[in-house]
Amino acid sequence: MRIQVAAVVAVSAAALVGVASAQAAPKQADLADALVSAGDVSDRVDIPMQVVSAESGTHPMNTPSVTPANCTVVYSPGSAAGYDGSGYTDLVVQSLRPTNGEATPSVVQAVAEFSDAKAAQTYLNDQAATWKSCKGTPFTAEHTNGMTSDLKAGGVTAGGLELFANLYTNPMKGSAGCERVLQVKNNYVVDVLLCDDANPGGKGRSLRSQIVRNLA
Repeated sequence: MRIQVAAVVAVSAAALVGVASAQAAPKQADLADALVSAGDVSDRVDIPMQVVSAESGTHPMNTPSVTPANCTVVYSPGSAAGYDGSGYTDLVVQSLRPTNGEATPSVVQAVAEFSDAKAAQTYLNDQAATWKSCKGTPFTAEHTNGMTSDLKAGGVTAGGLELFANLYTNPMKGSAGCERVLQVKNNYVVDVLLCDDANPGGKGRSLRSQIVRNLA
C-alpha cells in the first residue's frame, strides 16, 4: 500500500509540474520564438521581407543612427538609447526590410524581459515621457546600408499597458508612415515599429498583438 501511495504522489507531482510548465512565461532563451516569422511579416505587408542582420541582435542596438538623438527611442525598438540602464534582463531585436532592396515597408520587432511586471510597467511609463519629447520634431534615421528615412513624430498615446505613436513622412503626405507601439505583457515589453509608405493601417498594432499572443 505504501508503494501505491508513493506512486500516486509521484504521478500527482509530475502532473503539477506539467501544469506549471504549461502556464509558465517563456524562458529567456525563448524570446526569439515570440517574434513573428519573416514569412508571416511578408504576408502582412504584401512583399517578401528578409532579416537585416546588422540591425538585429540579442542586445540593445546602436543602429540605425537617428538625428536628433532624443527621437531615437520613438523610432528604434530595442535601441541602446531606450534600454541601456533600464534594468532589462534579456532582449531580442529583429529588423526586416524588402528583399528587393527598397527602404519600405520596414519592420522592427523586439521583446525585452524585466525582473517583474512592475519593472516592465515602469519602463513603459518612463518611455512615454521620452517619446513625447520628440512630438512634432522632424528627424532622420540613417540605416546601416546607407538608406535614410525622414519622418516627423506625431502625438503619443499612453494608456495602461500600451504606448503608441504615429510617425509621419516628412514632408507630410497626409497619412502615417509608421506605427510605433510598446506594450507590457506581464514582465515583458513588446516593442514594434512598422513603416509603410502606403499607410500602415493598423498593421503595427496587429503585429504587436501577435507577439503578445506568442508570449502567452
